[in-house]
Amino acid sequence: MTEHASADDWTDFESVDTQPIDLQPFLNLPFSATFGSPATSLAGVIGIDGHDGTGKTTIARGVARALGASYQSPFAGERGALLARANRAGDHDAVLRIGSAALTAAIDRTGPARPVVLDRSWMTVGSLMTDEDFYDRWNLWVPTILCWSDLPTTLERLRQRDKPTESAAWHEHYIERYRCMAEDRGCVIINTGRSSDAEAIAQVVDEARRLLKWSASETVRPEQA
Repeated sequence: MTEHASADDWTDFESVDTQPIDLQPFLNLPFSATFGSPATSLAGVIGIDGHDGTGKTTIARGVARALGASYQSPFAGERGALLARANRAGDHDAVLRIGSAALTAAIDRTGPARPVVLDRSWMTVGSLMTDEDFYDRWNLWVPTILCWSDLPTTLERLRQRDKPTESAAWHEHYIERYRCMAEDRGCVIINTGRSSDAEAIAQVVDEARRLLKWSASETVRPEQA
């Protein structure tokens, strides 16, 4: 599998990856040290995930504003670069440890403040692995909504960005991988290729409220998002 670190809102790996980053501290940690710290509560936490070009970051930020939530991007910066390096090396143990540590740190950063909206969640980690390698070993199951768009829509959106992109086959693989994971785990899938950003935000806000069992004092209309 190739490195899942091309464009979008993950992080700018081309610049981050020029800095020396030591994987060893993560490789030496036991799974219990990174896989969902006992102090980490998932109550009031929602993940918004998806492949590059789905509008996920725009939607996650809009949802956080609409819900008055803390917006967190677990894989921005160094942790995203670490995850990409571990994936490139084919080190699944490190992918799991780094992925769990990144999500745990993002949630813990907010302290008791809730709700929390994560821009990327467990699907980002799982997309780098097979079902057999991932599902039996992962235990940080944040309620997550998938932002999804088909291949032509995804490629067109990525062409509009001033960044290099991967092959169509590469994108097709991840588009299908995210969809399969969401279906396997019964996650809500929002087809962002069929709606404007405002409409997608409104849809995700409704689903997030349901998943969080939390209601805002005001109804969020698409023009407000």
